[in-house]
Amino acid sequence: MTDIHSELTKETEPAWMRPVVRRLLESLPDGCCNGLSAIVLTRSDIALGRKGRRARANRNGIPLGTYHPRWNGQPAWIELMVDQIVPQLHPKLAWIGHFREREVARVLYHEIGHHLDATNRSVGRTGEHGAIAWERRLYSHHFQRRYGHLRSYLRPFRPLLVAAVRFAKMMAARERRRRRS
Repeated sequence: MTDIHSELTKETEPAWMRPVVRRLLESLPDGCCNGLSAIVLTRSDIALGRKGRRARANRNGIPLGTYHPRWNGQPAWIELMVDQIVPQLHPKLAWIGHFREREVARVLYHEIGHHLDATNRSVGRTGEHGAIAWERRLYSHHFQRRYGHLRSYLRPFRPLLVAAVRFAKMMAARERRRRRS
């Protein structure tokens, strides 16, 4: 099992972050984390001080995570920048576990996709496109394992849920634009 380390204090790390990361890792298919030594929860100012691969950024160019491949005898590891991932959550949706999982999974599974690509487990595309494909595949697997039993119950409400998610994303984007200006 991959270790979860933190470079954050109890005041700066949300209480829900480690359990979410642990749950996301446990839902992965066997062998996805072979050769991956740790998931490090950190702040962006600490992470950007390290040299290495460019960090996974959101659409606004804010770094969210980094995959550090095996190098010089050191095993591979992943860095998640908690201070940048948490603000991606809309405050009104942050209390819902699924939305927290989705935001963390986007970054974590993308970086695991880079790991799978680097360890020659990737099929088809490589590089950034391959990592995005792995991100989607791993999240789909996680969602099926965690919420698959709800699927038949929620099917009639799917159009309403899709509209609610779109509306929430639109409101979050509007709020971010308002804060920037």
